[in-house]
Amino acid sequence: MANQDSTWRQAVIYQIYPWTFHEDMKRMPQKGVGSLRGIIEKIPYIREELGADAIWLSPIYTSPMMDGGYDISNYNDVHQDLGSLQDFKDLIQEAHQSGVKVMVDFVPNHTSDQHEWFVKSRKREKDFEDWYIWHPGKKDEQGNRIPPNNWASVFSMPNKRSRNEGNFPDLNEGDWTPPVSAWQWDDDRKEYYLRTFAKEQPDLNWSNPLVREAMKEVMRFWLDSGADGFRIDAINHLGKNMHFDDEEVNHAYNEEFYDNPYDQLLKENSCGYWGSLHGHVWEITEVLRDERYEDRDLRIVMEAHMGESDLRQLNDIAPDLAATFNFGAMRLNWGVAERKIHLDYYYQNLSEVGIANQVNGNHDEVRLATRCGDSIARTVAVMNFFLPGMRFVYNGEELGLHNAKVPHEKTRDHENGYRDGERTPFIWNESEKNAGFSNAESDQLWLPVNEDDFGISLNHQKTDAKSSFSLYKTAIKLCRELTSIQSGKYESLQADNAEVFAFERRSDNEKVVVVVNFSSNTQRSRIATDFTGGKIILSSIDVDQNPRDVNLEDGVDLKPDEALVIVAS
Repeated sequence: MANQDSTWRQAVIYQIYPWTFHEDMKRMPQKGVGSLRGIIEKIPYIREELGADAIWLSPIYTSPMMDGGYDISNYNDVHQDLGSLQDFKDLIQEAHQSGVKVMVDFVPNHTSDQHEWFVKSRKREKDFEDWYIWHPGKKDEQGNRIPPNNWASVFSMPNKRSRNEGNFPDLNEGDWTPPVSAWQWDDDRKEYYLRTFAKEQPDLNWSNPLVREAMKEVMRFWLDSGADGFRIDAINHLGKNMHFDDEEVNHAYNEEFYDNPYDQLLKENSCGYWGSLHGHVWEITEVLRDERYEDRDLRIVMEAHMGESDLRQLNDIAPDLAATFNFGAMRLNWGVAERKIHLDYYYQNLSEVGIANQVNGNHDEVRLATRCGDSIARTVAVMNFFLPGMRFVYNGEELGLHNAKVPHEKTRDHENGYRDGERTPFIWNESEKNAGFSNAESDQLWLPVNEDDFGISLNHQKTDAKSSFSLYKTAIKLCRELTSIQSGKYESLQADNAEVFAFERRSDNEKVVVVVNFSSNTQRSRIATDFTGGKIILSSIDVDQNPRDVNLEDGVDLKPDEALVIVAS
């Protein structure tokens, strides 16, 4: 399919965290975790009620589950608690019949230490000896064996937390907390192995062509099983300097502003190393160009936490097939100037054949409503839906769900549960057992249900015309109906109020302006565009209002934290 005709171009992609989304009620006994058949049961909700075009499944693979499924022990099978390969194929069939694409999570940087590849590599078995990154280390001045360099683990958060517990008695006030080493000693092989994340997640050696081919075969397996594309995890970590040069110190690091000691070092050798990253990403995207997939509309979205210029380089490798998540907006302060600069830069540098995307949250981020507040969360949603590109919605975001406070004894995330709050069960119906998520006993649930959000359950919001769910549903419906939103380019507009941001989308016969109040006070602003009269068809606050006339030249009145969608009359 020609890229310009791709159905991904303005698609709404609904991210599902399978473990806490929905357990099919026919499963006996109930396990207290979500299931693929539970997702099948909710396809009508996803497509017909909400209006999404695709789903992205966080990892469903066989896994010991020490990192939420991102520690994979078998890439070609489904975790038994979630279902089976047949369940996945049934999900594909049901989704496709309903007009829903399915994107699966692909985790190429590392496996579980229980994967058979690592078991064989640890034993130095023939053909598997260098499937992972091993190193004998070096000796310090006292002759003790130490890691080969200063590379740090992304999962260094516990070190900062433990600093005040006396774990680093030699630190003085103002000293940095040492990050966790990315090197793990292995008593069996008598060498270190690289583990950019947890010690149970050894990094694959992408400099080995056998590894690269094996991972491409994994991609083909899921494409042949019906998947329509991939969200690729931590793709920038595939780029490593295999000379293992030390990282330089990040002199911008300040413990008052950075959460993670990992950020004390610049990342120029341990990840994002362009000497290898470009080639690896190109090779991954080439899988989708295989002639057996030439009639399919396939897509890749890449997770990469890098600077904007580096993200541009990644986006330019195969812009017709792959792009990085546009995470920049999630990191910005809430302000007009910052948002305009970011969006202008993003769209000005987007390839002509590229597909943009907007994302407000995911399973690793504090939920949008908790992070921004309820009213701003609604404003952000409206703004992002009417921007060009794919729009990602993390399950529960459409309800305005909040982060839960998970008791320590019930945490699952290995880093002291710091990501569990955004991964608790979906609130379907407050009057049903476990809010309709599962019929298991509450102490059997993968994570506890957040009872504080019972008042905003889907069941409650369906009958409320002004609810967050109604807002999402209405916005998605309008985006599908308006030709300017389907095909029009982004153009920021001049407003005469510094607290107001506006942008425009237009097609041959239609013009739409989105006006956003970035303040918590009522504002009035005139908007510079080539039409003056219009009708307000959507407000982030008054979802069910009747369309009303507005004159952009005279000025638009905005309530605190309000976003308006205006169609030229």
